[in-house]
Amino acid sequence: MKKVLIYLLLSAFTPFLKAQQVQSIQEAMANYDYENALTLIAHEDSLTVPLLYQKGRALKGLGRNAEALDVFRLLTVQDSLNPRAYIEAGECYKTLGKFQPALQCYRRVLDLKPDHKYAHIQYIGQLLNLQKYQEALGESTSLAEQDSSATILHLKAQSMEGLYTDPNILIGAYMEINDRYPDDYLAASKLASLYIQNNYYDYAIETCEDYRKTDTTNVTINRLEAQAYCLNKEYAKALERYLPLLAQGDSSFYNCYYAGISHYALNQPYEAHDLLQAARKLAPEHVDLLYYLGKACSKTLWKEKGVEYLEDAISLAFPKDSVVARLYDGLADCCREAGETRKQIKALMQQYKYAPQAHNLLYKAAFASYYHLKDMNETEKYLEAYLKTRPQDSKNKPQEMTEDGDIVINEDNRYNAAEAWLNDLRKRKKVENFFQGSQKGK
Repeated sequence: MKKVLIYLLLSAFTPFLKAQQVQSIQEAMANYDYENALTLIAHEDSLTVPLLYQKGRALKGLGRNAEALDVFRLLTVQDSLNPRAYIEAGECYKTLGKFQPALQCYRRVLDLKPDHKYAHIQYIGQLLNLQKYQEALGESTSLAEQDSSATILHLKAQSMEGLYTDPNILIGAYMEINDRYPDDYLAASKLASLYIQNNYYDYAIETCEDYRKTDTTNVTINRLEAQAYCLNKEYAKALERYLPLLAQGDSSFYNCYYAGISHYALNQPYEAHDLLQAARKLAPEHVDLLYYLGKACSKTLWKEKGVEYLEDAISLAFPKDSVVARLYDGLADCCREAGETRKQIKALMQQYKYAPQAHNLLYKAAFASYYHLKDMNETEKYLEAYLKTRPQDSKNKPQEMTEDGDIVINEDNRYNAAEAWLNDLRKRKKVENFFQGSQKGK
C-alpha cells in the first residue's frame, strides 16, 4: 500500500517537474542565456518538436550554425508542413554561405504559403546572391505590384543593377525610391553615388541637401555631399562638410583624400600635406594621391619628398615590363591558335621589347615565318638576329644528347640548330639565284 501511495505521488508530481523544466528553458531563451538553455534541453529524455526549435535557436544564437542547421533539417522532416522549419533552415544556410539550399528552403515556404512576404523577400535576396538577376527582377517586380515598400523597391533596383549598365536606368530606379521615401538614407546615398559616378555633381549635391532637411547628422550623406562639392570644384563647401567629419574622428581614405585635395586647391599646402599623408597610409600606391601629395610638398619645406612622390606615381602608372611581356606572350599564343601568323610575329617582337633576354622569341618568329608564311627573307632576318645574341663561350659546343640519343632542348642546341638552318637557307638561296641567273642568260 505504501509503494502504491509513493507511485501515485510521483505520478502526480512528474507533470509539475516537467512544467518547471519547460518554464526554465523558456526563461533561459527569453534572457538569451543559450548555454543554460542547451544544458537544460540536454537533460530531457526525448525532444519534442517545440524543444527542437528551442535547441536550434539556441545553437544559432551562439553562432553554432552548422549544428543548428542539423536540428532544423530534422525539423523539416518532422514538422514538414510548418513554414518555420524551412525558414530557420534557410537562415542557417545563408549564414554558412550556402545560397542555393537557402533558396530552396524559401521556395518551399512559398509553396506552402504563397503570400508569405518574409519568405518572398528572402527568396529574392538569395536570387541576388546567386546573381540570378533576371529572375530576381521578375520576382521583385511582381511583389512590388502588391507591396511598394522601400524594401521591395530596393530589391528591384538591385536586380536592375545586375542586368543593366545604362546609368540612367539605375538612377531612375533609385529616384523612384527616393521620391516615395525621402527619409530612406540608403536610397538617397545610392542615388547620390550614381550621380557622382556619372559626373552629375550638382544633382548629387541636391539629393544630399534634400535628405539633410530631415537629418543633418548622417555620416554617409555628408561624405557623399563633401565628395560631390570637391569634384565640382567647390572646395570651400567641401571642407565645410569634411572638417566636422574629420573632427569626429572619421579619417577614412576618401575623407582625407578629398579634403586634402580641397586644401591644395585653396592654396593651403601644409593642411593638404597632412591629410594626404594620412590617406597615403591607407592606400600607399594610389597614383592620383601621390600626384597631389607631391604637388603639395613642392609648395612646402618637403620639396625633395615631392619629387619622390611624383617619381613613385610615374612608376606605378606604367605596368612592369614583366606584366606587359606576359600579355604579349598570351596574345602571340592566341594569334597562333587563330592562324593569324603575321599578328603572332608582331606580338612576339613586342614581347621581346619587354623581355629583352628572351632571345628564343626571335627563333619562334623565324619558325612562324618559315613554316606558315613561307617567307625565306623574313626567316633569314630573324635567324641572323637570333645568332647575334649567341654568347661567345657557347660556340662550337657539341650537341647535348640524352641516353636514348635524342637532342636535349636547351639554348646552346637551339643556337646550333639555328646556325645549321641559316646555312642551309643561304645555300639554297645561292642555288636558286644561280639558276635564275642561268635562265636570264638564255
